[in-house]
Amino acid sequence: MRIFTLLLLMALPFFSLAQEEDAPYLKNPVIPQFSILNTDSTNWFTHRDLRSGFPVMIMLFSPDCEHCKDQTEIIMKNMDKLKNTEIIMSTFQPIYKMKDFCSQYKLTRYSNIHVGRDVKYFFGPYYRIRYSPFIAIYNKDRKLVRVFEGGAKIDKLLEALNN
Repeated sequence: MRIFTLLLLMALPFFSLAQEEDAPYLKNPVIPQFSILNTDSTNWFTHRDLRSGFPVMIMLFSPDCEHCKDQTEIIMKNMDKLKNTEIIMSTFQPIYKMKDFCSQYKLTRYSNIHVGRDVKYFFGPYYRIRYSPFIAIYNKDRKLVRVFEGGAKIDKLLEALNN
């Protein structure tokens, strides 16, 4: 029994690697068909609402996460460089936490930032999220360029957005 347990523990990393390679976002590397509930809790923002011809950054965050707060501050400090990027910020946390987060960072003053609640829990399984914030970058043709787990520095984000 001990040998079986040891073999199973040794094999787990291989199972998780195979699971990662099987992630839906890798099978179909274009912007997924998503819908998130807006902060008004009545309207939806979907993939169809994205402006065409612009790169897209999808950031999955938690309002309580310090790394997510740090990443949001980086984005806010560099909005002049990100003004031509559609930014989707999605959380599964309750609406009131999302609203407080939006208010704290004044996210609604930017027309290219769309914040919403993933009430269908679509993004987590789709991207197989392990660390937050999670960021997926798509080019202006809606093709996946790169993902970042645990956040990214602005130079890496800009590099990916300009591909």
